Amino acid sequence: MINSELVSIFCFSSFLLGLVIVLILIFVNRKLTYSNLLLALCIFSFAFLMFVSGLIYSGFIIKMPHFFRTASPVIYLIAPTAFLYVRSVLNEERTFRLLDLIHFLPAFLHFLELLPFYMESAETKIRILETIFINPDYSLALHEGVLPENMHAILKTGIGLIYFVSQFSLIRNYSKEYTNLDPYQEKVISWLKWFTLVLGILYSLLLIGLLNNDEAYIIQNLLTITIGISLLILLGYLFLQPQILYGIADFSDSENLAEEILSQAKTDNPNLTLSLELINNYRQRIEEYIETEKPYLESGFRMQDMVKETGIPRHHLSAFINTYYEKNFNGLINEYRIKYIKENIHSKEWSNLSLEGMGMEAGFKSRSTFLSAFKKETGMTPSAFQEKRSQN
Repeated sequence: MINSELVSIFCFSSFLLGLVIVLILIFVNRKLTYSNLLLALCIFSFAFLMFVSGLIYSGFIIKMPHFFRTASPVIYLIAPTAFLYVRSVLNEERTFRLLDLIHFLPAFLHFLELLPFYMESAETKIRILETIFINPDYSLALHEGVLPENMHAILKTGIGLIYFVSQFSLIRNYSKEYTNLDPYQEKVISWLKWFTLVLGILYSLLLIGLLNNDEAYIIQNLLTITIGISLLILLGYLFLQPQILYGIADFSDSENLAEEILSQAKTDNPNLTLSLELINNYRQRIEEYIETEKPYLESGFRMQDMVKETGIPRHHLSAFINTYYEKNFNGLINEYRIKYIKENIHSKEWSNLSLEGMGMEAGFKSRSTFLSAFKKETGMTPSAFQEKRSQN
C-alpha cells in the first residue's frame, strides 16, 4: 500500500525543484532563447503534474477542487516540448514554426474535452473527489470528456514513445553527421542523450505498467511516481551541469559576448572587452584563413580546427560568426562549400561527377545535407541551378 503522506511530500518537493529550474531558465538568463523556453515548458509540465498530484495525495485538493484534472492535458505537453527542444538545439532554431502547432493539438483537444468539467461548481468536484478517496477506481471510471481517463493514459504513453523514437533518431543522425565535436558540443550532446534516455525509460515503464496492471487505480500511482523520479533525475543533471541550465544557444555559451560585439560595432566603447579593431581583425583572420586554405573542403572540418589555425578563442569565434555573419559555424562553412560548387559546376573536371560527387568534392558528408544546404543558399536544387546556368 502506498503511503500517501510520503508521496505528497515527494510530489511537492519535485514541484518546488522544478519551479526553481523553470525560473532560472526564464528569468536568470540575460537572454531568453527559444530552446530555453521549450525546456522550461517541458519541465513546468512535469512540475505542474507533481503539484496537482501532491494536492490529491495530501487531501488538500478538497480545499482547491478546481485543480482537479487540470494536469491531465498538461501531460500531453511533455513529449512534444521535449522533442522540439532537442530539435531546436541540434538545428539551432531561433523561432517557433507555425507548423509546430500540430504538436500541441492533443493537449489542446483534451483541454477542450474537459472544459465543461472545468466549469462545474466546486461542490460537484468535491463530491467526486470524496467518492474517489473512498474508491480510487472511480477516478478512472469517470467520463468527464469523450474518452475515459484510462484511455488517455494509454494515449499519453503511446504518443510519448513515438516522440522518444523521433527524438532519439534526431540525436543519432546528428552524431553520425558530425563526428568531430568540440568539448562544449560533446557536453550538449551528452545532456540531450541523458534527457532522451530518461524520457524513454519513463514511457517504457508506463507501458509495462499499463500492460501488466490489474488494478486500475495503480496506473495513476505509477504515472505520478515514475514522472516524479524522472523529473528529479533531470533536475539533478541540470544542477550538475550549469552551462546547460543557464542556456544553450547555437552550441555556444557566448550569447552575452555576441551582444557585446553588436554594441561595439555601433559605438567604439573603451569599456567593452572587444575593441572595434579586434573585431575587424577577427573578420580578416577568419576570411583569409577560409579563402586561402579552403578548409571547408575537408568533410571533418570543425570549429575547433578553425580555433587552432586562427588563434581566436572558441567563445569569441562562435559569437563573432553568429553575430557578424548572422549564421552559425556550419552555416558559414556550408555557404563557402556552395560557393565552391557554383564556381566549378560547369568545369571540365566536374563534367562526369554526379550531384552526390559534387557535394563530396566540396566537403559535404552526405547527399541529403548537400541538397538541403544548396537549396537553402540558392533557393533551388543543384540540378535546377545547373540547368538554369546552362540555359544562360
